[in-house]
Amino acid sequence: MGKKNGDVWAQIGLYTSLGFILPAAAFVGCACGWYLDRRFGTRLLFTVLLGFMGAAAGFIEILQILRRAEKNGDGGSNSGTGSG
Repeated sequence: MGKKNGDVWAQIGLYTSLGFILPAAAFVGCACGWYLDRRFGTRLLFTVLLGFMGAAAGFIEILQILRRAEKNGDGGSNSGTGSG
């Protein structure tokens, strides 16, 4: 029973963290872009560009995490439901 309870909390932690990945990646992209804009004297060029790139990277990371979770979850849930 303790193993199943631990798995639930691990899943809660995993899915809760997904809500922070996309905004964090976009923020880091915008921050790097802002720095480059200040350094080179451009106006919002790098901020917008790297902000979108960061958001895209965050979205891709979320998709990869969900694919891994689905792959790991399918093997565990099939064996868990068959024995219970």
